[in-house]
Amino acid sequence: MSPFELLGLAADADERAIKRAYAQRLRATRPEDDPQGFQRLHAAYQAALQHCRACMTGELAASFNPPMDRSVLVPTRSEPLPAAPEPPTLPHVNPDAFCTAAFELAAAGDAPALQAWLAGRPELWSLQRKAHTGHALMEKLYRQVPPMPADCLATLLRFFDLDHALAGHDPLALLQLERRTRLAWQLEVADREVLAARLAIRSSSQRRRAHWIVRLLMRPFRWPRVLFVGMNSANAGLIADFVDGVSDNHPEDLPAAINRRQLAFWRAAAERDRVTRPRLILGGARSAAMLLLGMLLAPLLSQWFSGRMSFQTMLIAIGMLMIPSALWALWMAWSLLVSWYLRPECMTARRSVRAYLVPALCAGGVVLGAEGLDGFGLVLIAPAFWLAVRRYWYRHASRHALLRSGHVRLMSLLAIPVLHGVLNAGRGGELVSFGEIIAALAMLAWTADLRKQRQRSAEAG
Repeated sequence: MSPFELLGLAADADERAIKRAYAQRLRATRPEDDPQGFQRLHAAYQAALQHCRACMTGELAASFNPPMDRSVLVPTRSEPLPAAPEPPTLPHVNPDAFCTAAFELAAAGDAPALQAWLAGRPELWSLQRKAHTGHALMEKLYRQVPPMPADCLATLLRFFDLDHALAGHDPLALLQLERRTRLAWQLEVADREVLAARLAIRSSSQRRRAHWIVRLLMRPFRWPRVLFVGMNSANAGLIADFVDGVSDNHPEDLPAAINRRQLAFWRAAAERDRVTRPRLILGGARSAAMLLLGMLLAPLLSQWFSGRMSFQTMLIAIGMLMIPSALWALWMAWSLLVSWYLRPECMTARRSVRAYLVPALCAGGVVLGAEGLDGFGLVLIAPAFWLAVRRYWYRHASRHALLRSGHVRLMSLLAIPVLHGVLNAGRGGELVSFGEIIAALAMLAWTADLRKQRQRSAEAG
């Protein structure tokens, strides 16, 4: 019987098929249970490998069937079993201790040293033990996510023959594992230089800022520290940009040392498209700090400018400090109004209030304008116009490339005074006011949006 027949393979089997067949038969032929059967199987495996490699180098013909020593033949009833030497006893493998040692060596970042260490482990000379240890290693890799660079992870996978699609990996899960182990390694204190090189951080100030952000994200979430850091309105954006750059826009892959509450808070505080709770908290804290500063400066300034500045003038000067906070509060209120008005219909319970908000504001503004209060009327009409146009743009203009152009939007605003001049030309006075024109355009956008909503409802029904 040839070595290939003993392994259950054809004579033209490649090296990978030989290794796979040998590993499968090792499950039933253990060295400790059947030493002689293991010796025959191992001899057949070596002979098949020798023949396969010789055929690839051209030393043997492709159809050559290599002879086999009689000591590896399966014995028959008439032929006694030849005496075989006892196989060497391999050291016992402790998967937990082995994985711990391998992860510690991989964390050093020296892939050639890791490869040499793996090759010198005698307990892995048995393919069965090697396969079992490789599966245990993969389980611990996914569960623990130890820090290591990408080349060390590739060395581990290649040594245990787990670096190909036939190993049963999920490609996306393996890609995530590589990213998570690399991030855990780069965010360690000793390996921040590698992170700085990857992010192209060259100046010392950028390097200190990166280290400060990492330390902040690794600390427990404490409100005093968070509010103190948030006093600088630029810090939230800096932290969010750093997190996105480090994780390649996958913050969920950051190591467990990163405090998840810190991470979620600063990413939400950096959002500009919607009003979030962290944004409101930090903005309120800044406003309270400005108010407290004004209250502390008031008596000092009063004493300093005693006799030279009136108390009323001093209060006006202190009140100037609150202008940024007041503008911020108005902007937050406006953002909340816009997000509420643009919300899908099914997500709000008071559809009637939102549906008739624009007509109500336009009607109130026109009435105030008719009473001679044009300024107060524009305060109602301008938000109504912006809400109606913004909602139409948000829901329907995405289908038309022309409407998405910024030049078209600018020309639309410039058309208002032109239309005002055309309507009042030769009238001897102002027949139509700016407020009435803006209210008419707002109602036009509101009517167009309502018409398209009804068309979609009819098509869906």
